[in-house]
Parts: sequence; C-alpha cells; structure tokens
Amino acid sequence: MEIQWYPGQMAKAKRLMRENIKLVDAVIEVLDARIPASSRNIDIQEILEKRPVVAALTRSDLADPQATEEWLHELRKDYVLATAVNANSGQGVKTLIQLLKTIPHRRKHAQRPLRFMIVGIPNVGKSSLINRLIGRSATMTGDKPGITKGKQWVRLAGDLELLDTPGLLWPKIHSKRQAFGLAAVGAVKDEILDPVELGIELMNFFLTYTPQSLIKRYKLASTAGEPQTLLQEIGKRRGCLVKGGEVDLEAAARLFIKDFREARLGRITLEKVGEMGEENDGLHQNDSDTDKPLS
Repeated sequence: MEIQWYPGQMAKAKRLMRENIKLVDAVIEVLDARIPASSRNIDIQEILEKRPVVAALTRSDLADPQATEEWLHELRKDYVLATAVNANSGQGVKTLIQLLKTIPHRRKHAQRPLRFMIVGIPNVGKSSLINRLIGRSATMTGDKPGITKGKQWVRLAGDLELLDTPGLLWPKIHSKRQAFGLAAVGAVKDEILDPVELGIELMNFFLTYTPQSLIKRYKLASTAGEPQTLLQEIGKRRGCLVKGGEVDLEAAARLFIKDFREARLGRITLEKVGEMGEENDGLHQNDSDTDKPLS
C-alpha cells in the first residue's frame, strides 16, 4: 500500500508553521497512541527551529494501555516531555497542562503568556484535545482529516496560549507498515483508499497478533483461512449482502475497519516498541523536498 496525498491545505499548513514558529516557546506534537511511530512527522523538525517539543498521545482509550506506557517511555528519549490523554473523557488533560507549565519562556518573552504551537497529522484529535484543554468547544472538530483550515489562537487556564494549526501529512509515504497504520486509523481520506485492500491488511494484523478478538467479536468458529475468506464470513454474518445473497466484500471491509477504529475489537495498538524494524528507518523520506501537491 502506497499513499500519495498532499492537497493544497497541506502546503498551507507547512507555511503557517514556518511563519508562526517564532511566536511560540514550545510545540505540542499530537500522536495517535495506536501508531505512535507512524504518526510522527519528521518533515516538520526543521521548521520547529529546536523548540522544545512535548508529545501528547491521543486516542489512548482506543490503544493497548501497556503498549502506551512502553511508548511513553520510548518517546521521552526524543521529546522533552510525553504523556497520554483521552480527549473524550478528559483523562490525562490536567497532567498535560501541568507538564506544559514546566516549559520555560524564551528569554526575551518572559512577561507574556507561555505560548505553544500544536501540530500533528490529520485526524489525530488535535481539535478535540484543544477543546478539553480550554474546557469548551472553541475549535471545529470532526472525524475526517483536514477539519482545521487556518490559524487559531486559544487561551488556556494558567496563563498559557495555544496556536492550533491544520493537520500536516508528508507528500509520499513509502513504508508499507506506516501507510497501513495511517490508513487504518483514518489519518488519510478513506476516499483515496481501497477498503478491501485495507481490510485484508488489517485482517492480517489481527490474525498475526490477536485472532481471539475476531472470534469474540464475530462469533467465528475459528480463524483458519485466508484474510479475504474471513472478511466474507464476517460480511455474511453481519448482513453485508447484495442481490442474490452474495457477500458485498467492500461493505464487509468497511464494517471491519469501523469496528477496529471504534475499539469494538478491543483496545489495539498497531505498533509495538522494538518491533518497527528497519523498514521504518526511512519513514517520511520523500522523493523531493517540495510543498507542491503530488499528482
């Protein structure tokens, strides 16, 4: 699976970061707890101009708790601070605010509020997190990538200010594992993906790591067989049928993907510390360093 998706708003997001980084003391990078490695955007590091970066793992309620703790330990090697939050319940938000207060002002701006820029890939939960941080719905939220369109400043309690930015994805994803992770959690638009291909790859993951989740959720007798065969069986059991009683494989795949995203198959982390392998050494490496959309 290879993904190329770099619409005009991605180029705009990168320009916004470059224009506004000098206004902030530090950066909050929002990562998806289900794919902590693949949701890191190495492309933006040169934009951040060595600002301190805090990692906030969102969607922690959908991820394996033990894996999240292992990832936080790992991320603290690269980030000044790292913590997990659940924007739906608010769990971990107070801890994040307390951590942010420990970041020092830039020397010449000690008299103004402490300022942060919040960055992350599309659909990682930035807007939902901001709403939790300020205690009200001040930013537009949604379950599709690309909701935030431009620059938004918000004031937090404790004399903190936050600059929201649109989600930023790099132009081309070469790593199959990263492409799979981003597609599975919905960081790229479903419209550009083949749902059957993604469903088969996701089924392969479950067969390898947690086949019992499939048996429990779909009342399967066993998980023997090819991924496509199992998708067909799930489609048959869940009524994903077309005229004549044939299974609608695309509908079955979409149902399976939705069940994963909503944690109906359990709290699943797609990436484990130490298991990413050499394939991820080249994450975010692009054919060119351009902000132009790829055709």
